[in-house]
Amino acid sequence: MTVLGITGGSGSGKTTLLKAAERFGARIIDCDQLYHELLETDTQMLSEIRSHFPASFIDGSFDRKALGSIVFADDEKLKLLNQITHHHVAKEVEKILQNASFAAIDAIGLFESGLDQKCDLTVAVTANEETRIERLILRDGISREYALSRIRAQKKDSEYSTLATHTLSSDCSKEEFEKKCIEFLKGVFKMEKNYEDLRKELLNAPKNGYDRISAEDLAAMEPYCKEYMQFISECKIEREAVDWTIEVAEQNGFKPLVPGMQLKPGDRVYGNNHKKAVIFAVIGSESLNNGTHICAAHIDSPRLDLKPNPLYEDAEMAYFKTHYYGGIKKYQWTTTPLALHGVVYKKDGSVIKVTVGESADDPIFCVTDLLIHLSADQMKKTLAEGVTGENLNILLGSRPLKDDEGGDRIKFAVMCLLNEKYGLIEEDFLSAELTMVPAGPAREVGFDRSLIAAYGHDDRVCAFAAFKPLLELEVPAKTAVCVLADKEEVGSNGISGMQSDYFETFMHDLCKATDACLYRCFENSFCLSADVSNAYDPIYAETCDRRNNTRINYGTGIFKYTGARGKSGSSDAAAEVMGYVRTLFAKNDVIWQTGELGKVDQGGGGTVACYMANRNIETVDAGVPVLSMHAPMELVSKLDTYMTYKGMKVFYEDKND
Repeated sequence: MTVLGITGGSGSGKTTLLKAAERFGARIIDCDQLYHELLETDTQMLSEIRSHFPASFIDGSFDRKALGSIVFADDEKLKLLNQITHHHVAKEVEKILQNASFAAIDAIGLFESGLDQKCDLTVAVTANEETRIERLILRDGISREYALSRIRAQKKDSEYSTLATHTLSSDCSKEEFEKKCIEFLKGVFKMEKNYEDLRKELLNAPKNGYDRISAEDLAAMEPYCKEYMQFISECKIEREAVDWTIEVAEQNGFKPLVPGMQLKPGDRVYGNNHKKAVIFAVIGSESLNNGTHICAAHIDSPRLDLKPNPLYEDAEMAYFKTHYYGGIKKYQWTTTPLALHGVVYKKDGSVIKVTVGESADDPIFCVTDLLIHLSADQMKKTLAEGVTGENLNILLGSRPLKDDEGGDRIKFAVMCLLNEKYGLIEEDFLSAELTMVPAGPAREVGFDRSLIAAYGHDDRVCAFAAFKPLLELEVPAKTAVCVLADKEEVGSNGISGMQSDYFETFMHDLCKATDACLYRCFENSFCLSADVSNAYDPIYAETCDRRNNTRINYGTGIFKYTGARGKSGSSDAAAEVMGYVRTLFAKNDVIWQTGELGKVDQGGGGTVACYMANRNIETVDAGVPVLSMHAPMELVSKLDTYMTYKGMKVFYEDKND
């Protein structure tokens, strides 16, 4: 228990300090107030006063002013009154202190009563005589003469200061003295103040984002999420995402970056990387030699790609053979409604876009599963072995053409339908990019509609968050660059992956168009590797370190490192990099959190961060926490989705790093 003793003459300002201590969590003990209460309730104390000061009772009733007139005119009588009252007040103080962990005692006679012996430190509150007189007249409604007599019957300020361990002067405005009291209490009671306040100051105890989000952000969240849901529903593969973003960008003034162009602040350009990846940029007011602000996301997702010779028939049913792309749990893809997306490059050079399974009138496709009644052997296998990659074959049809008596009648019937609709022959599969993805649009999840279910949140939820704010920029300080890359799910290799030289080519052309040096630009750039993280799932709690895992509704996730085992494959951002993002998000009210991918040695994963960092670009991972990542249907929180967009937006707009 810590006890602060507050003393000083009448009207000195003790009550102001007392109230400040109360805000710090102190149990307040106002001895003057206690004395007045005892005058109403303590018959023994009243009896002693009546015995020694009978003239203070008029017509049988105690008269406080009459008592004051007696004692303030005679030092010996005042001393006698104090002996009586201090004893009774001290007994009440003792009772109160028994149930207090931090208390502040306000007593004019702190030292005379012996209450100072119960205090860990004491403070004398002082003020000049004229100030005290004015305060007493205003507070108690007494005459100037009576106020003066009270003051002069008490100790001088110098005496209080000599006895106390600290002194505070209230010879200033009320507001200034209140600030002085707070600063005093902060300094003296750094470790004794309200534990709840101290806990908030010292410990990191994040709150659910819905307890922190502003009304303005809450109102903006729903429209943004609706727009994102439209994007994720229409863009199931990287080609579709490239086409969609370029179309929208061109509507907002973006033009293809052509070598030899001269660019000025505010110009908007993009580069289409073989229709599988794309980069957008808004030229800033500063030279590119000062660096750029880059958000790098990927637009590919796990899926079932058709093999080069996919179509076959077995047991009078037609199938597509597939080869899965990216990391999947193969059993999750059985009995899931699937849609066919992609392009076919025909022998005559024409390109056919294919989408079947998304319209309400379209058929869907699926991988069949073994009935439980015959699954005894399958159920003994591990999850990884129960459904093999080679058996992820897509059921296409079972009806032969009328009067067809040839071989592979079902395969032939399917091929006839494809030829009729798209003009395809079987050989065209050799130059096709066709893939099976989960069918259907994004949907809201839960009675409260707080979550979004969709295929491909990883990583198109971050891709949209990186792309959308670029459209809203006018002239940023640093040139803003949005990279939507391909092939992240298989190592970022290939011509459209983040390891491709295409990024250097685009940035070289950008620098040349603004008379800047590419390597100086990289050296001074900052990149948010915009990729999703795993959200803590209490059903699988054993896989995660709860203290270091992102959670649904706690905002966008910031990751110092990813990788596996001993941070293998990670860029491991520096403290300064984390500090910049932390400060940026804090000053712009971006709700964010941090974490890592599961427990140490539990598994792991990577992003494009290391490839950006390899280019000498300061990089840190940032993205939306996801439930059921890499499943045919993934879940994200609307709040986290919106906060990731807001984080990317303020990053593009920031003038310092």
